[in-house]
Amino acid sequence: MRYILLLLASCIFCFLQLVLVPVSSWTWSSSRQLDNIGPKVSGHSCIVASTNPDKLLLFGGLTGSSGSPTTADLWKYEHEDGDSTSSIGDGSSASRKRWDLLPTKMQGISRPGKRMYSASAVLAGDNTQHESFYLFGGWDPEEPGSGGKFLDDIWKFSLETNKWDLCSARLPFPISRHSACAIGPDEIVIYTHKGILLFSFDGRDWSVSEQPTTGDGPDGFSMCATCGISNSSSSAELGQDLLVFGGSTQTQELSSATYVLCTQSWTWRKLLVVDDDTPAPLASSCASSIIGRDNQCVIFGGATLGETGLIPQRDTWLLTVNGDSVEWKKIAVGGGDDDDDACRPEGRVAASLTAIGDGIVLQGGWDPVTKETYDQTWILNDK
Repeated sequence: MRYILLLLASCIFCFLQLVLVPVSSWTWSSSRQLDNIGPKVSGHSCIVASTNPDKLLLFGGLTGSSGSPTTADLWKYEHEDGDSTSSIGDGSSASRKRWDLLPTKMQGISRPGKRMYSASAVLAGDNTQHESFYLFGGWDPEEPGSGGKFLDDIWKFSLETNKWDLCSARLPFPISRHSACAIGPDEIVIYTHKGILLFSFDGRDWSVSEQPTTGDGPDGFSMCATCGISNSSSSAELGQDLLVFGGSTQTQELSSATYVLCTQSWTWRKLLVVDDDTPAPLASSCASSIIGRDNQCVIFGGATLGETGLIPQRDTWLLTVNGDSVEWKKIAVGGGDDDDDACRPEGRVAASLTAIGDGIVLQGGWDPVTKETYDQTWILNDK
């Protein structure tokens, strides 16, 4: 009798797990069937226009494996005008989207040079009466074997005039593998392995200052996944805080820690993990905020460290911040089948992940094992 009761209890528990635990509704879809392919780059910069959440801008990057040339191309990705539709890989119809290369002659006389590993962010209310895309530093590898040149320049691209301007302000030191996030109408926080920088308007001009911080923050890590996020226990708006995950030191020490920087008090906190199902230590993964979900973001890809070098990963994670803790959940395995590799992006590093109006766009990236650079555009949706 006792055995029967235990068996019955076990069956009821399994049933409740199936009924009450929600199945992930996140899915990847490929844009392979669209009219054109995307930029084949890694280590590029990508932003979404805040006044038009269906428009992306992508700049620069490395066009192949180590030793390949970098580029200064500027690409635009947005909905086409009209009522035409096209499959996005899952059998459904969606508004047609495409990538377009902006002609250099339309971008003004002065424009940024070739580079990779820059940081970028967009400001809608930046005291210039129109939205602008800001580009910070980066690295120009120059000729193979030369060591290249690290950059400290700051560029502004007007989304109204489609022209570049070189800002008078400069970074306090040349830097690459850093990241940037808008935290207000006229402020951008820049995360570097040396500390935090603040790009802001002082009433007369733009300037960059080194911002002191307190608390338990990442020390010496670059190649991190970062995005704007809100603490669910506060009244902060989306993007007011900065989330930093993973990364690598100069000695290839990889991290799996998650930190949040409060940009009101400039205090770091290291988040406590509440479960065991978490990513391994990763370098060069990518992150995106989720429109309408202030305390959540998505992390994709990156690489772990193996005996012979970096090993690319293809997992997609939903990260939820609850005060001082973080909850991880693996999502979007592709078509609901872990073995269905064609239904999700290949593992990669140095890609971009950007939230748009109807999903999250993954573009570019590089496989350190096969040496392949990707051009196929993937879109992540929560259906």
